[in-house]
Amino acid sequence: MILSAILGVLLLLPTSAMAQSSVESYDLGEVVIVQESTAPDSRFREMPVALRGVLGVPDGEGPFPVALFIHGSYAFCTTPNPVDDEVDIYPCPPEGDLRQYEGFTYLAEALAERGYLALIPDLSAEFNNGFGFAPFAQRTTQLIEAHLDAVAAGEGFESDIAGKADLDRLVVAGHSRGGPLAVRYINDDEAATRDVSALALLTPAFLEAKPKVPGTMPTALVVSQCDGDVGKAQPLQYRDRQLKPLRKTLTTYYTIPGGTHNGFSTQLGADPSSPCKDEKLLAPEDQQDFLAAFLPHYFDLALAVGGLPVAE
Repeated sequence: MILSAILGVLLLLPTSAMAQSSVESYDLGEVVIVQESTAPDSRFREMPVALRGVLGVPDGEGPFPVALFIHGSYAFCTTPNPVDDEVDIYPCPPEGDLRQYEGFTYLAEALAERGYLALIPDLSAEFNNGFGFAPFAQRTTQLIEAHLDAVAAGEGFESDIAGKADLDRLVVAGHSRGGPLAVRYINDDEAATRDVSALALLTPAFLEAKPKVPGTMPTALVVSQCDGDVGKAQPLQYRDRQLKPLRKTLTTYYTIPGGTHNGFSTQLGADPSSPCKDEKLLAPEDQQDFLAAFLPHYFDLALAVGGLPVAE
């Protein structure tokens, strides 16, 4: 009853109460991540990666809670490798770079308007096989740390964000393979240095039984009825194995009628296939409107239930 009342209040907050915000693309140059499973003398041991992404900045002095969005594995580059077409070209030349992370810019805007410093980093290096091998999430965890360090320092961005990031109120959403990447980050006690206050899994791939979503982690699971990529079975593995009823924390399940896998992005296009007829599919614009409304409100609720100040 209390949670329902809180959610009701949050959903009734008028749009005019939301802060004015700005959204920018950023490119902070290269960082080097270490592929520890690679031999020390290998040229693939140290991988240079562009530190770039989209940042949503609320109006005001802050500090603001930080919302991190982890994208999944998509087609990132249209330039083929002239030597071996089974090996990705790395780095992708600018003319072939699809910059898929920009397909979630609308979400950075919605979160910033709600008072979150929203971070959507380019994590495409995680899925590129053209620079040696790294175990799942090893690259992403290091990249997330580098992006969060940059936000904490507040330097190199177009907007003045010095002192505006409250990383003690870090919330994370993951789409597709970004879901298990988020779970890996939350459970990594060695490479990941920040605690996460809430998690949202958006049509997540289910790749491994462990690590699990921590039992005390406020979690939202969003499933698309007409998902033509991971389907419904993979996301529901989280519900059945890790997010069972009567968890002792905020747990939200939501199915999007007619929703698809790629509909959350403005750039991905249609799913590879669909279990639904075309007339039953939700328009991508409507699915994006849903996420832009749902995610900030869910994070507000999760922070409130956790005893942390909500975004203002």
